[in-house]
Amino acid sequence: MNKISRVLAILLLSVGAFTTFAQSGGVSPYSYYGHGLTQPNAFAFHQLLGGTQAASQSKLYVNPGQPASYAHIRYTTLDLGGTYQGIHQQTQSAGLWNTTGGFRNMGVAFPLQKWMGFSAGIMPYSLAGYDMLTNGTDADFGTYTRQYQGKGGYNKAHFGVGLTTLKYLSLGFNANYIFGSLDQQSNLIFTNNQFNSVRLSERTLASDWMWDAGAQLRIPSGSIQTVIGFTLRNSASIQSSFSDVSYTYIQNGSGSETPLDTGRAQLNQAGFIHIPSQMSVGVEFSKPIENLPINAWTFGLQYQITEQMELLPFWTGNLPWISSEPWTPTYAENGQRYSVSASMIPSLALPKRRLKSYGAEVAYRAHFQFENTGLVLNDTPIQAWQCGLGVGLPLGGRAILPGDVKFATLHIGAQVGNYGSKQNNLINEFYTQAVIGVTLNDQWFIKFKYR
Repeated sequence: MNKISRVLAILLLSVGAFTTFAQSGGVSPYSYYGHGLTQPNAFAFHQLLGGTQAASQSKLYVNPGQPASYAHIRYTTLDLGGTYQGIHQQTQSAGLWNTTGGFRNMGVAFPLQKWMGFSAGIMPYSLAGYDMLTNGTDADFGTYTRQYQGKGGYNKAHFGVGLTTLKYLSLGFNANYIFGSLDQQSNLIFTNNQFNSVRLSERTLASDWMWDAGAQLRIPSGSIQTVIGFTLRNSASIQSSFSDVSYTYIQNGSGSETPLDTGRAQLNQAGFIHIPSQMSVGVEFSKPIENLPINAWTFGLQYQITEQMELLPFWTGNLPWISSEPWTPTYAENGQRYSVSASMIPSLALPKRRLKSYGAEVAYRAHFQFENTGLVLNDTPIQAWQCGLGVGLPLGGRAILPGDVKFATLHIGAQVGNYGSKQNNLINEFYTQAVIGVTLNDQWFIKFKYR
């Protein structure tokens, strides 16, 4: 139990540093909407498989997107990972490059029994980061510039259990703690310096629990194994507080600002943000290797739907769809995502070739996903796609005591994708992304007959 306590202590102590970094990691103007851009609910291994997680049943890697998979963890596992992204943002008349990235997630998992496993981890749920300018003219005040700025986002810590209830059926449950802050600001700057600039600053703080659950059905058939997976995330009203301050100010020649009159100040108003429900279903075909905790090859498919019209940035009182308050959904339709992935270890998938080089021991992965985000701007549905290639590099293993197992895998991958469109005065974002992570596996709780 001392080892479990140490792992959980490291996980909890890292929350502060993780939160500070994660809330400064966005650069997309599309993160202005809702809670920011939702981040992958995956560590490096499953990111390089395009998020095909509902049917993924690994003995080595933490899969927070499918809590039923914890039942199959066979070693104490630590997953760490991050990304680095270059984004080309382009309108019909201009374009620029932005970069973002760094440490993103960490998690642990270990078996409690042969039929039960536990996992805990932390990662960003959403990220916001934007700085946009628009120009306009008013009959009374003349021309002006409006600046929109935002940063922050919400994080997710999960604590989950998975268990095998029948020989081929596994069930799992995650308790997720959502926490963090979203800071948004708009500045109204008049060209005529007779009029003072106006600023509106808003902050939303959120902290509360929600849950998700999953099931996996394993269907062995000769040397090929089929797994059908299903996950469900409930919609949740997350306890929140909202503050906004409006005031005029003067921009000094040195770049500093002098606040003047406060027009409005509302602090710590109680309410909630509403996270929409989500469902995914997937299937994975694989070829297990006897006496090894890995597959020779896998092929996975997944469909995911998110009830985006339920999403609320901040609200007070009852849910708007059961109250008389006027409400316009942030998203105009539900989000849908289609994913496909494949992986292969040549030395295991092609045993007759007797491949013995290090390259033949590497796991090669590829994926493609297409998404309708549910966001509609200027009568244009915002869509996204992503494809990628990656490798899992075995770093070797060692044993200190008989039966003791220690080994690691380095995950490296490259992804390209697109978000949005240049049509109807919108912004198209084409990005390249490097994904890197490491999985450390260690066999704990061994009962030796001889010492």
